[in-house]
Amino acid sequence: MAPPETQNSTPPSRAASETANAPGNHDARFTVYPHFNASPARDLAGHKRRLHQYPRELFPSDDLPDRLARALAEARVVHLKELLESFEFFARVRKRLRSPTMVDLCAGHGLSGILFALCEREVQRVILVDPHQPETFDAILAAVVAIAPWVAPKIEYRIRSLDDPGPIPDGAGTLLVHACGELTDQGLELAIATGGPVAAMPCCYRKAQVGTLRGLKRALGRELAADIARSYRLDDAGYQIDWAAIPRAVTPMNRILIGWNRS
Repeated sequence: MAPPETQNSTPPSRAASETANAPGNHDARFTVYPHFNASPARDLAGHKRRLHQYPRELFPSDDLPDRLARALAEARVVHLKELLESFEFFARVRKRLRSPTMVDLCAGHGLSGILFALCEREVQRVILVDPHQPETFDAILAAVVAIAPWVAPKIEYRIRSLDDPGPIPDGAGTLLVHACGELTDQGLELAIATGGPVAAMPCCYRKAQVGTLRGLKRALGRELAADIARSYRLDDAGYQIDWAAIPRAVTPMNRILIGWNRS
């Protein structure tokens, strides 16, 4: 069954704390793994420990998300935080973002993009783009394919930068999960060029551009002002904009910008 729709163990940085407490960045509830809404599970959500270090009882059911969690635990390749981050992001953007071709920019281990190949029938191709393919990627994909063999032929990993990501089809859906700083803005421009829907969960705001919104930066902080500027950029490009968030227990950098073409 596909997932439903809709702290870190180390102290967060000052920038992360400011983002978490910024106006407009409301907390959210877990939807894919609802038992993480309460302690003790919620207290574990942001931990950067591999899944195999937790009891199997944390993911006990035969539902697809729990089965995948157990498979990834056996592979010993994914942190609990990464699993929750990818699934909760996916649950919030899937309706607006799905397209026959999906592009996961700054994909890292690729789990966020892989979930579209796993759970969305109309998604026929997922392009993962990152200049550095993590050693864990092959094991993650193998764990997914073991329970969902239809995923394998859909996945393409391009070891390339955003300066030269290779051909991206018009109308492709684009996701950016914690693309660092200016890479989020670069990824948004690539998405605008294709005309397809896009969802970004930004991070690392130190160099984020606020354009002419300097008054908002003073009043609301760089993080919120930067995401407002990004929203205006998407609006200028003909996009309808929405904001969402994953639970702050997973990461204080939890705001999601979602855009789809108004036409």
